[in-house]
Amino acid sequence: MSFRLSKPSLIEGRREWLLFFVLAATILVSTLSWQFYRYTQFVSQKKIYTRADVLMQYTKRKGSREYEVLKLETEDGRTLYTTSREALKNLRGRNVSLLLFPRKVSFADYLSIPYVPSAILRVNAERSMRMQIYETIAAQHRNAWMQELFGALFLALPISKKLREKVTLLGVNHLLALSGFHMGLLWLILYGMASLVYKPLQQRFFPWRHRLLDVGAVTVALLGLYLLFTGIPPSLLRAYAMVLVGWLALLLGIELLSFTFLGVCVVMLAALFPALILSIGFWLSVSGVFFIYLFLQWTQSWPKWAIFLTLNLWVYLAMLPVVHLFFGTFTLYQWVSPLLTILFTLFYPLAIVLHIFGVGGVIDPIVITLLQWPQAGLAADIATPVWFFVLFLLFSLAAVRWRRALYVQAGLMLLFFVYLVQQVA
Repeated sequence: MSFRLSKPSLIEGRREWLLFFVLAATILVSTLSWQFYRYTQFVSQKKIYTRADVLMQYTKRKGSREYEVLKLETEDGRTLYTTSREALKNLRGRNVSLLLFPRKVSFADYLSIPYVPSAILRVNAERSMRMQIYETIAAQHRNAWMQELFGALFLALPISKKLREKVTLLGVNHLLALSGFHMGLLWLILYGMASLVYKPLQQRFFPWRHRLLDVGAVTVALLGLYLLFTGIPPSLLRAYAMVLVGWLALLLGIELLSFTFLGVCVVMLAALFPALILSIGFWLSVSGVFFIYLFLQWTQSWPKWAIFLTLNLWVYLAMLPVVHLFFGTFTLYQWVSPLLTILFTLFYPLAIVLHIFGVGGVIDPIVITLLQWPQAGLAADIATPVWFFVLFLLFSLAAVRWRRALYVQAGLMLLFFVYLVQQVA
């Protein structure tokens, strides 16, 4: 007779769950109180002098008037929108000094990305390290789209409306929005490279040390610095929290691939960073991880190659009702999204290496051809009916426990895909 000991769950029993939610609620109230205090301090000032990096700039028309919209990141890490009615040259990547007039900002806007009226005083000669690296990346590409694309891919910089439309037609928005996919690849790259150096030293000088502890600590620290460097985008913050907790869980022998693990990470992140509750990107990221866990739970007996080939297709189909609740664009070209997601696991590390050696532009023709392939005329704007989304959500949650609910959920997501195809065919 044989048996296998199962790993303990991160939280077990009603009492532990009760204590966890009490702790999370206490943290949430404390965090909101502190944020509201900072908000009152912010809006109580008639004007604030600050310096900021220009993350994005585009022209918008209202009636017969045109004005410039700028997305800024201030020196204290605040991200905001502002406008200028003056004709400005392209300031993307530059550092500006400006006056902010925050009186009319609401608390909800303050927690997300508010619009704040401003007056730009001057454009500064010096640039932040993040923007200096962006300049280095941009210098390797002649095409403006490629400059934006790799700025988003490596530094979490926003992309223009035109490029976003092209990316949406291919259904690969998730590949440009830094998230758990990128964090996982970076973990593999950094942990693997550090292990190559650490392992021979460990075998010779300190064989009693634990490689997961030592190399993992260095990797987690480097990923944390990268998170701060990119301005802490919500989806990447969620991913980093799961990497951190997952690393600790591995060290302690706690069950990792579980909905308990995901739920604990989401609740604690929402308590520590209430702005995430208002972030669509954060909830899309959480949904993607949930569907990955759901798939892996019911395919444990499958061969690894079968899981690898079908996982991305499953997640793509499952995410359609969720994505179309917020974003409506659908085209038949998006069918290549699962394949491109698989290929991205090779493209991403290759792109990093090429840019380190200053030859990132060699892959531009392939990427540009891919972006120009879809035709916008074959796209349609389709929203998920709220009733259908609620039904899909209920069966998705029920599928965590019951296989029959999984079959219904799978049927619903396939039905929705057929509905989308019929709308554009």
